[in-house]
Amino acid sequence: MLISGYSGIGKSALVAELHKAIIAKRGYFISGKFDQLPTHIPYSALINAFRELIEQILTESEEQLQEWREKIFSALGNGKLLLM
Repeated sequence: MLISGYSGIGKSALVAELHKAIIAKRGYFISGKFDQLPTHIPYSALINAFRELIEQILTESEEQLQEWREKIFSALGNGKLLLM
């Protein structure tokens, strides 16, 4: 989901509420913020969001990590790869 709007209208508060609801159901929640600066790092918000997802995954049990490995290898084996 992408949320946009002027500063001060409550975007961060909305994201915080979504975060609570998703975490309560043991889901994965990642977020990134597009700032006007730094402009020298393209896709910085996406990079930060994926970094956050990886950090969440690495806190899982060894069994869950193995499931993630299998899913990733399966996706890569089928030629599906996300490139930035």
